[in-house]
Amino acid sequence: MIVTISNSYGSGAVAIAHELAVRTGYEVVDRQLPVVVAKRLHVLPEEVEAAEAGKTVGERVLAGLELATPELTLSEPEVRFDEACLREVQEAVRAYAAKGDVIFLGRAAFAILGRRRDVLRTFLHAPRDWRIHHVAEDLRVDERVAAAEVDRIDTARRAHVRDWYGLDWGDPKQYDLCIDTAGFGMDATVELLVQAVRSRR
Repeated sequence: MIVTISNSYGSGAVAIAHELAVRTGYEVVDRQLPVVVAKRLHVLPEEVEAAEAGKTVGERVLAGLELATPELTLSEPEVRFDEACLREVQEAVRAYAAKGDVIFLGRAAFAILGRRRDVLRTFLHAPRDWRIHHVAEDLRVDERVAAAEVDRIDTARRAHVRDWYGLDWGDPKQYDLCIDTAGFGMDATVELLVQAVRSRR
């Protein structure tokens, strides 16, 4: 069984994913993916993460156009590197999924694996103000800083899924189960996920 957890930033998905792993015995796949991809591309993991969090394809094209036609080729290596990263992330996700009993945290795994009977695609969300407050507490930063980070990361995730997969990130139709973590709390959210895994089996 495979669980993909997409999430709005600050909704508590990391803690929930790890508690779900304890309850199910599944492996959480998150931080190891950039390491795997970096080894395949012979670059640093930080370069892979930067590519994932960088500008969208559309922004790169516009940036190239601003440079005028002769310089347009300057943006091509960066785009090719992003595409190489994307391919390797997809291959890594599929390789982990082939083993089964895994929980993917983000990485657009729901889009990569698609609608399969052995995949439970979930989306965790919470009201923006609630997320800002919790990010500010967790990172010990001002709420204005937390708000900017919440909006930046949500925007980047939405753009990544739209530009590379043509899907609407956060659209309930893309998932099997959507949970408001602010309304349910961590324990009840984990229990809902455990029950969903059992029913899908």
